[in-house]
Amino acid sequence: MSRAALALLVALALPAAARAQEAPLPLPGSDAPAPPPGGLVGPEHGFALGAVVGTLRWDDDAPYDDGLVWGLSLERRLWSFIRGRAGLTAGSTALPVESGEVDVWVMSFDLQVVVGADVGPLADARVVPYAVAGIGSLVTNPTGDSAGELPTRSQTQWGWGGGVRARLAERWEARAEATRRAVRLADPLDSEVLDTDTIHNLQIEGSLQWVF
Repeated sequence: MSRAALALLVALALPAAARAQEAPLPLPGSDAPAPPPGGLVGPEHGFALGAVVGTLRWDDDAPYDDGLVWGLSLERRLWSFIRGRAGLTAGSTALPVESGEVDVWVMSFDLQVVVGADVGPLADARVVPYAVAGIGSLVTNPTGDSAGELPTRSQTQWGWGGGVRARLAERWEARAEATRRAVRLADPLDSEVLDTDTIHNLQIEGSLQWVF
């Protein structure tokens, strides 16, 4: 056989071999296709959109009152037990001033990593605990006629905590969570003062999540 003919046979055989690798045959005794090379199987439902409601409780040295919060969260499954989350919660609180109290709108933006215990013997459990940690920003915006020239602040915060997640159905989950946050809080009364102090709060929340 000439070299040209041999080269032609090799050129024709390579695409067929590549297609065979891309489309593996079903496993013996199973109608399901074999996993792709390397065993990397993506999650069937990789995202979860949640409606959040909870309470924001400040430590005694914080200038704000406790209050209710509500918001949205979006989770992305990065691995079988690791998720990334972007969350937004908002609510109203009160800031004591000399003339009484000023209403303040509080908004929290967070990027978090969620590490669940749904591995090994808990992989198929309907209720699993998890840990969460992340960083974000807390915006405080005085509102109303009594706010005057009080400054709107955007302050860095970081948090850590944990919770439990329950699988309700194929596309529905519920979770309960407590997160402790440290906020680099600036003076809420004087815009000229730029020094910050670390103030802590505790957010306790529940969420109903749609998985897609």
